[in-house]
Amino acid sequence: MRGAMRNALIAGAVIFAVLAVCIIAAAWFGVLLETVYIFLMLLAAILVVATFMQIYWVASLIRAIATVRDEVKPLVSSVQETVGIVQDTAKTAGHTASIVSTVSNLASELVVAPGVRATAGAVAAGEMLKVFFGKGSKKSKYEERILQQAEEIRASGGGD
Repeated sequence: MRGAMRNALIAGAVIFAVLAVCIIAAAWFGVLLETVYIFLMLLAAILVVATFMQIYWVASLIRAIATVRDEVKPLVSSVQETVGIVQDTAKTAGHTASIVSTVSNLASELVVAPGVRATAGAVAAGEMLKVFFGKGSKKSKYEERILQQAEEIRASGGGD
C-alpha cells in the first residue's frame, strides 16, 4: 500500500510539473486560451474513461460476490449436516446414559438389595436368639450410657 501511494504521489507531482510548464509556455507564446480548451477536452476524456472503468469494476465486484455466495452455500450445508450429526450423537449419548442408569438400578435391585436384606435378617435373627437364650438383653441406649459412665468413674478411681 505504501508503494502504491508513493507511486501515485510521484505520478501526480510529474503531471503537475508538466501542466505548470505547459501553462507557462502557452502564456509565453500567447496561446493560453487554446491550451486551456485542450486541457479541458483531455480532462473530459479522462473522466469518461474513469467512468467506464468504475462501471467495469462494479460489474467485476458483483461477479466476485456471486462467486463467493456460490462457494459459501456448500460450506453452509456442510455445517448444517455436521450440526445434525452432533445433535444425533448427543441424543445417542443421552440414551446410552439412560440405559446405563437403568442397568445400574436393575443390578442394585437384583443383586445388592437381596444381599442387604439377607444380612439384615441374619443379624436380626442372631439378636433374637441371644435374647431368647439369655445371652443378651436389649437395653436402651440410655441404660448403656449410664453403665459405661459408671465403669469409667470406677476405673479412674473417683467412685471410692
